[in-house]
Amino acid sequence: MAETHIPRSGPSGSRLERPAVVRSLPARLVARITMPEWTIGVLVAALMLVLVVIEPDILEAPVENSRTILFTLGGTVAAAVALVVMLWFKVPSILRILVLWVPFAIVSWWLISPFFIDDVVDEDFSTSIATQLDDGERPATRNPEDAPPGAAPPDTPRSGEPAPQAPAGPVLLGAGQFVGLAGHSGTGDAGLFRNPDGSYVLRFENFDIENGPDLEVYLVPGAEQMSLVPGSIHLGALEGNVGNQTYDLAAGTPLVPGPYTALVWCEAFSVEFVGATLTIR
Repeated sequence: MAETHIPRSGPSGSRLERPAVVRSLPARLVARITMPEWTIGVLVAALMLVLVVIEPDILEAPVENSRTILFTLGGTVAAAVALVVMLWFKVPSILRILVLWVPFAIVSWWLISPFFIDDVVDEDFSTSIATQLDDGERPATRNPEDAPPGAAPPDTPRSGEPAPQAPAGPVLLGAGQFVGLAGHSGTGDAGLFRNPDGSYVLRFENFDIENGPDLEVYLVPGAEQMSLVPGSIHLGALEGNVGNQTYDLAAGTPLVPGPYTALVWCEAFSVEFVGATLTIR
């Protein structure tokens, strides 16, 4: 026997209306998110999961230091606030997608692509770190102009001895090997050379480090430096994370004997990547 539903009536015989369901504000805002937006979100989450499985180091990048944490949290909060505001004012979904996902894609590419792309640079040089170390060539300690007043220039010949000839090419002043810093990996050699004209160059050879955004090269006074200290010399943007490359020091740069660190530094987040200690004697 079929069940019969009898509508409820009020005292005057009128039909009672079902009470309206009052939803909370968050529920009403979420209900305004369209299916294309949910689809993009799910696809992006799946893609990020795949990238993390392939390269787990991606998870370490947002928490390397206070600046990266602030960047990650600040960006997340700003995106959430923007979404709530646009949902509140019923901004069309296509505009919400453009406002939120286009900047996200650009920033994500800038941050994540270096983990999967190597910039290979192979610059020629008239000599090499390995050649000069193997030949046992004796490097000059400094430019004669850098010596204290009244001091004898290096390699001053004794009376009756012929004066030494000036080197025909770059002379190695000091060399060291790169080590990874702050969880980053890297190998290779760094060498500081003095050219016949008295200028200096910093040479990277057999260089192979983990790539990253906004990497810069510095020559920092002191051994095993992991930050920029007073007197640090900026040599420009890193040309590539793999290969052999040369960085010119500005004309007239004073270099005194002692230890220096060739430091690759992430300018955007103030994070050290790799460093090599070399000593000018």
